[in-house]
Amino acid sequence: MERRKRSSTLDAEVGMRIRSHRKQAKMTLQMLANRLGIAYQQVQKYETGINRVGAGRLMEIAEVLDIPVASFFSGADHSAYEKRALAETAATSDDNSEITLQGRQLLVSFLRIKNPDGRKLALAYVRSLVEPEKS
Repeated sequence: MERRKRSSTLDAEVGMRIRSHRKQAKMTLQMLANRLGIAYQQVQKYETGINRVGAGRLMEIAEVLDIPVASFFSGADHSAYEKRALAETAATSDDNSEITLQGRQLLVSFLRIKNPDGRKLALAYVRSLVEPEKS
């Protein structure tokens, strides 16, 4: 019972932050809904916490609002996210190879970048290393 109550509280907090960021971006419910390809009523339900926002949809909202996903969890202990990310990476890896260690270090370092523009720049750089140049 306690877990469900905590989840709904978090859903409402995330919804309030979606609304706050949407308003800061001077975007109406309809404008955000159009960019997401959903009805404005659905966005309204996310913002009020009636409907839970899935991880994929939350990423889409962050992209449309041009903010990092972590901003929906402001005030959260980011070190806890770092620890969880490391634990999940370790749990899914088959060995403790240098590549796995470097991947963990990259993830933790990325999570520590506070500036949204810095995160975009870092992501663009990493993608440029792995994606072939388009002519």
